[in-house]
Amino acid sequence: MGELSLDQELTAYSRGDLNVCAWPYPLYERLRAHGRVVDWKSGPAKLLTHHEDVRAAMAKELPLHNDGYRYGRLAEGVLSRLPEGRRDIFYRVFDFETLYVTRNEGQQHRRLRGCVHRAFLPRSLATLRDSIQWHVDELIDRMAASDAPDWKSQVADKLPARVISDLFGVPQADRDKLWHFAEIIAAHFSMTERTLCDAAEALDDFRGYALDLIHRVRSTGHGAQLTKDLIDAVDAGALNEEELVAMLLVVLFGGTETTTNLLGNGFLAVQRTRSEWDKLVAEPAKVRPAIEELLRYDSALQYLPRFATEDFELHGVKVEKNETVIIVIGAANRDPEVFDDPNVLRIDRPNSDKHLALAVGPHFCLGAALARMEAEVAFTTLTRRFPDIRLIGDEVSYRGSAMLRAVASLPVDLGASKH
Repeated sequence: MGELSLDQELTAYSRGDLNVCAWPYPLYERLRAHGRVVDWKSGPAKLLTHHEDVRAAMAKELPLHNDGYRYGRLAEGVLSRLPEGRRDIFYRVFDFETLYVTRNEGQQHRRLRGCVHRAFLPRSLATLRDSIQWHVDELIDRMAASDAPDWKSQVADKLPARVISDLFGVPQADRDKLWHFAEIIAAHFSMTERTLCDAAEALDDFRGYALDLIHRVRSTGHGAQLTKDLIDAVDAGALNEEELVAMLLVVLFGGTETTTNLLGNGFLAVQRTRSEWDKLVAEPAKVRPAIEELLRYDSALQYLPRFATEDFELHGVKVEKNETVIIVIGAANRDPEVFDDPNVLRIDRPNSDKHLALAVGPHFCLGAALARMEAEVAFTTLTRRFPDIRLIGDEVSYRGSAMLRAVASLPVDLGASKH
């Protein structure tokens, strides 16, 4: 990619070109060296890559709104590049997504978040630990019995969908269907005509599935507590039905794709830095704090677009109202002003908890405790049962979008097992 200008490289990156986004960290270093506010003219957008600035944006210290996919100049640019006959696809996808709790601000955000936050408190999630352990054991057993064991496709891809299915009371037979929805929705953040068309179809399918689930719980009175609570919120007037469908989808998406990437990217990181894996095997109690370093080192979520709600100035650069501002989380988590030797994985890094992979402020990740629990159980179990596990081969392929790039597969040699 050396022949491309920085602007061209950003364009290739945003469209999911794996030559750039498979390993974006060298690009992030060039962006950081370019200035505190980088002007991506082809977007058009401005990018923030320093920890201090990304954190300020998350903490609402800058006049930025979260719904940067639907509004702002970057969204307008995407819309203008779509064939006129396909622009309705943009509105179908992103008008629905404006209902997400993650895309709202202020009182509206507090109202939506208030309908689900209790279900994601650590003390509420503690009851899930035994079922998570059961799923992990069963998936690892299946991987061990396979002719071609693969940590990504056989464990990391499946565990989060199972856990979210339990949370919603989704039948076991529908787990793969939920994973399919999440995969397609993850890909559409590249915002191309093809990915938007796929996402529109998946959203329609999910809406039908969710409404069937809601009807089943309403008519029988049987279902998971979270689903019942959301239905009660509709009956009490705290949500409308379309907001309920959006809430189910955003929890499904946030609870599957990002956790899957934590399990996949995290495993790859400790395998490539074998000394760190050996530390976990020697002291499994280190798994829990190590998760923060895995989140920092290769963030499951790489960036998020925002748009300016008013004119403001940052580091001498004017940002105009309606301009898109992209906060690059993956770059902020490797800011050398905060993290010593940021490109080095160190599971005992003393300040790894300063990462921004789960956000800060009012939009701190709802599912943070659940993601951490799943990763802790999965990696602790793996270190105990297969301490000698190793990746097969050096080449790793990626898929998905730049925002949510994911390892495609992680074939492994399990070595000696322990039960």
